[in-house]
Formats: sequence, C-alpha cells, structure tokens
Amino acid sequence: MLKKLRTNRRHARLMSIADSLILGRAAEAPTTDEFIALAFGRHELRITEDEAFDYLNAGLVLRGHSPRTAPQAAA
Repeated sequence: MLKKLRTNRRHARLMSIADSLILGRAAEAPTTDEFIALAFGRHELRITEDEAFDYLNAGLVLRGHSPRTAPQAAA
C-alpha cells in the first residue's frame, strides 16, 4: 500500500515537471537534460534519461503535441 502511494506521488511529480517544461514553449521541445535537472532540483528525484524521455513524451501528447522520436543508438 505504501509503495503504491509513493509510486503514484512520484509519477504525479514527474508529470508536473513535464507539464511545466512544456507550457509556454511554442516551437522547441524541452530536453531530457532540462527535465532531469528540474526533477532533481525540485524533488530530489534521480531519474534516467530514458525515463525523462518517456515523461516528456507523455506530457507532449497530453498537451496535443506530437511525441518526439527516440534518439538512435550509435552503431
């Protein structure tokens, strides 16, 4: 029960960060580096670049924007 509460709270915080980064930006999408820095600065949350990418895409889609494509790994 407590684990689910923490998971839900963490999700809400990360979605809030995505929302705040997306609002007010007409052309350029926020970067995962900005998201990671804000997550740590606001909530002391350490997240991976993949997780930041997923939350930014979720926020973009919720706001009616197209999701970003995943960067291709170097071969």
